[in-house]
Amino acid sequence: MKKSLICAALSALIALTACKPGSVGGPSGTPNPPFAGDVPQDAYVFQGEPGVYGGQLVLDLKNDPATFNIINITDENSAYLLYYHVFRWLIDFRNGGNPPDFDSGLCTGWESSPDLKQWTFHLRRGVRWSDGEPFNADDVMFTWDVIRDPNVQSSIADVFKEGSEGSKPIYPQLDMLDDATVRFTLHAPNAMFLDQVVNFFPIPKHKWESAWRAGRFNEVMKLTDNLDDIVSLGPFRLKEYTPGQRVVLERNPYFWKVDKQGQRLPYLDRLVFLIAKDFTTVQAKFEAGEIDMLARVRAEDYAQIKKLESDQIGVEDIGVVLDTQWVVVNQNNLDNPQTHKPYVAPWKQRLFRDVRFRQAVAYAVDRDGLAKTVYAGRAVPIYSFVTPADKAWYSDDVMKYSYDPERARSMLADIGLRDTDGDGILEDADGHKLEFGVVTNSSNSQRVRTAAFVAKNLQDVGIKLNPDSVTLSALVGMMQSSFNFDFMVLGWQGAVPPGPTNTKNITLSSALNHACFPSQSKPSTDWEARIDQLVHEIDREPDAAARKQKFAEVQRIWSEQLPEINLVAQEEAVAFKKKFGNLLPSTLPPRVSWNAEEIYIKK
Repeated sequence: MKKSLICAALSALIALTACKPGSVGGPSGTPNPPFAGDVPQDAYVFQGEPGVYGGQLVLDLKNDPATFNIINITDENSAYLLYYHVFRWLIDFRNGGNPPDFDSGLCTGWESSPDLKQWTFHLRRGVRWSDGEPFNADDVMFTWDVIRDPNVQSSIADVFKEGSEGSKPIYPQLDMLDDATVRFTLHAPNAMFLDQVVNFFPIPKHKWESAWRAGRFNEVMKLTDNLDDIVSLGPFRLKEYTPGQRVVLERNPYFWKVDKQGQRLPYLDRLVFLIAKDFTTVQAKFEAGEIDMLARVRAEDYAQIKKLESDQIGVEDIGVVLDTQWVVVNQNNLDNPQTHKPYVAPWKQRLFRDVRFRQAVAYAVDRDGLAKTVYAGRAVPIYSFVTPADKAWYSDDVMKYSYDPERARSMLADIGLRDTDGDGILEDADGHKLEFGVVTNSSNSQRVRTAAFVAKNLQDVGIKLNPDSVTLSALVGMMQSSFNFDFMVLGWQGAVPPGPTNTKNITLSSALNHACFPSQSKPSTDWEARIDQLVHEIDREPDAAARKQKFAEVQRIWSEQLPEINLVAQEEAVAFKKKFGNLLPSTLPPRVSWNAEEIYIKK
């Protein structure tokens, strides 16, 4: 025991003195902190290029994470930090494969019944949590209870919904067959169930069962909590968090992978995420050598970063990505239970819930102009929530909105909107001026400029928008809980893996991220009900072509009804120091560090 405490103290001291960017050189050949415990009897064997131990990888993080609670995550900064690096799914998805595909991860394997209604997963024996406690099927069962708990805030639950009985969601049944085997039993066949399982992040029962049973699960794993309590199964564990500055991850000494030479993974000692809210600062730090990789090269920075390409620096253009940028109007028609007043004023509701108004807005936005100016020509117009980067699921059979302000003005006139006092702003029949707020996150200059661009376009057709910006966490709160906005500019990060299953948290009317009106107890419109029906039918459809056809219909309805007014998808690049081995850049997040345990520094 004394020896373990001394080693821990020494490791902590080394981490504190070595976590400054640029202070760690090449590989040492010795893991620091060291590994602990025995190699799992069912260890995962990495078949790629063996690496060497030591050193760190420095990345940027666009803003502070909102939480360390993997079940509660809804913001992209928390997801970018924790997915792949700190927590791991029940099964993995290799983003950089050719093609990308499922990977066994924490399981030795799985099988489905012939009717695709039962899916059995065999867990690796001997796996331990980052605190050294054993991982087994009890943890999986506990995690399933938490995910399905209606009192736990989680968009993960949306992905597993099979339908509903009234307002009560229907989920698969999960049974523990033994301490290393679990079986999901579905209510209907689902050929795409693996897409859902790549959302299942096991959490430790021994750490969080008491908090969950006390109804406090939403309060755990907060940014202010003791980082030693954030117990996980990923290749790294949380070591240090300095708000506004950095997050440091250190090797998980109990990680369950080895390479084909028998070396335990990960190779790197640390991952350091510098919190740089200003993209100009990120670029400057990369150029100065303080950041090792840029997972996302902004459109306006691409030409400058491309100039850095050399024997030491690589720049790889990955093309159009799956991320979407959009503007949404608030269609919530409920009353605030605290004030007993509508979240959205009735006259605004009438407009925002009128598809003709939303389509007029769509015609008023110059997507090509937006791509050329805000995105420096490195973006393409989109009209639904799936981008051309998704080769398997993208449908071009959607309603498209060419830039046509005259058509927009005509549509607005058709619904009775007039400029009666000649000030350039339309009024409705009751004299309400079409003047609204448009809010976005202050940390993203592209979105701030997008909001201003959209405001200028809408001003040309008689709608006045007053741009405002807030923190990302405040913006998410406005969308998901307070509902106190008119227009909002935001974007979605591409799902892993892409497709209908992992966009349920956006498309379903009951979903937490159904931005125009989230968490509906039942669909508020016929078209939302139809999308819900199609999404669930896709899960049950055994024929791949029929699934694609149904998802194409979802995209068509989306483009016609405009729950989001989709704007553009960016063309992106990644940049990196070539001293790192086993780099496999991907269009899927987190772009360059999805296989962090395999990355190493070359000798």
